[in-house]
Amino acid sequence: ADLVADGPHLLVEGPPGSGRTELLRAVVASLAAAERPDRLGLVLIDGRDGVGTAAGAGEGLRSCTDIPHVTTHLIANDPVRMREFAQSLSAELKRRAELVGLTDFAHWHTAHEVSGRMVAQRGPGGRGAGNGDLEAPPSSTLRLRPGAARQHTEAAPPLPRLVVVVDDLDALVSPALGSPGRPAAGSVVRALEAVAREGERL
Repeated sequence: ADLVADGPHLLVEGPPGSGRTELLRAVVASLAAAERPDRLGLVLIDGRDGVGTAAGAGEGLRSCTDIPHVTTHLIANDPVRMREFAQSLSAELKRRAELVGLTDFAHWHTAHEVSGRMVAQRGPGGRGAGNGDLEAPPSSTLRLRPGAARQHTEAAPPLPRLVVVVDDLDALVSPALGSPGRPAAGSVVRALEAVAREGERL
């Protein structure tokens, strides 16, 4: 999957059992394989809350959470976390709009690409010792960066691409009566509509 060549949005349609969730998992894996964790963040949302459905329903994307690029995994049956997600996503869109301005995000992202290409495995230590060249970005993946580049990053932090992957969007935006996630549906829909309008900033 190529976010620049294929565009910022992708819609996968299909009834239950059609392989839609498996395809989304493949897209997540493809995106992660093509980019470093400090350059790409993935937010995974399972729209079906599992109420009144088979065991395990509503957790189709959970198997992707071991990918280091994944920052959050949400299930629609948690209205508190879903409402917090909607507020955070709206705030992030506003912040990026202020930083990027009218510039195309793909060009801005390329121009602000972090120097250094070496990515080390995640470890329990977190931060390195010595001259401080080894630091932990928000993904907790250690990467090697010259001290000067780090100082520049602190002054103007790079914006990683942020991809929101939703499995079963219909169930997310129109939850069934009695669904625990129904109270948060409105705020989530508004946040996702904002992504549809300005998704190129993510």
